[in-house]
Amino acid sequence: MVEKSNWETLKAKSRYHFDKWTLDSNAVVELGRFTGDWQKQIQFVINKSTPLTWATRRQMANPNRPPADVEAEEHDLIQAGADPKITIYRGLIDFSECTVCQSMTDYFKLKNPQAKLHTQFTGEMLNLHIDKLYDLDADPSKIIRIMVMMQDWEPGQFIMYGNQMHQSWKAGDIHTFDWQNLPHATANASLTPRPMLVITGVKSEATEKVLQQPIDYKIC
Repeated sequence: MVEKSNWETLKAKSRYHFDKWTLDSNAVVELGRFTGDWQKQIQFVINKSTPLTWATRRQMANPNRPPADVEAEEHDLIQAGADPKITIYRGLIDFSECTVCQSMTDYFKLKNPQAKLHTQFTGEMLNLHIDKLYDLDADPSKIIRIMVMMQDWEPGQFIMYGNQMHQSWKAGDIHTFDWQNLPHATANASLTPRPMLVITGVKSEATEKVLQQPIDYKIC
């Protein structure tokens, strides 16, 4: 049987309160910061990123997604009156020309890491959703998704976790969140592309040691 709503299916699995009037204050877990000079690399690869839709966003890492999965995701946009083929962000997973992205990914010593440069241009939007990373490990508590902000925040760039707005970041700031339960969304209403490195994988013992203390590391 085809699941008709990605949102409703994952909402039923979530422990989030879903009360828009109960304001979240600790939805974002700050992990620390990378320092270094990677802006020339990032500017060079931003325009090399591939425009992605809900249907194509995971094809880079998982080309065998079942059609019902895509149908359920597009269903939510159609029900909302949106074009299901809108560009939600632009992705890059080939880090041969962005070695700092690879260095940041390697820093966390994850098992089976998947990383992509997630860039939103003006007008691009990833609607409210809950992640589904269950295929990475039998124990979801071992799976982590880490975001590294690659450039300073500009007004009009939004990330929302639950109902907490995350903004005013600096280049190199690192955070994570409760991917299993927390609805989130991103959009760019600024006049500047917003690049963010998204690193996903299974925590190893070495990863746990890395995360025991706030990160303050010169990456390049």
